[in-house]
Amino acid sequence: MVTLRIDRDNMVSSSEIVRNFSEMLDKTKETPLFITRNNDIEAIIMNIEEYEILLEKIEFLENQLESTHIEEIIAKRKENFELKDAVSEKEIMGRK
Repeated sequence: MVTLRIDRDNMVSSSEIVRNFSEMLDKTKETPLFITRNNDIEAIIMNIEEYEILLEKIEFLENQLESTHIEEIIAKRKENFELKDAVSEKEIMGRK
């Protein structure tokens, strides 16, 4: 699990969000806001552009992991591959 580094200036109580929503929304253009309730961080409000960048990074990393996993499977199959076990083109095409 990742540990968040949070600047106290970016922590806002849920009641303050309710009272000053428009102002707080403008503030998210500069930095994400960590919303607290009973002194516990409950949520984060962030600028939509930052959120989209975050989603793009997640998608990129997921694709990288998938590619790595596929490469590992192929490498394992190649280790155990013997030509005598190969299927001929005719067999693949349904002709014998």
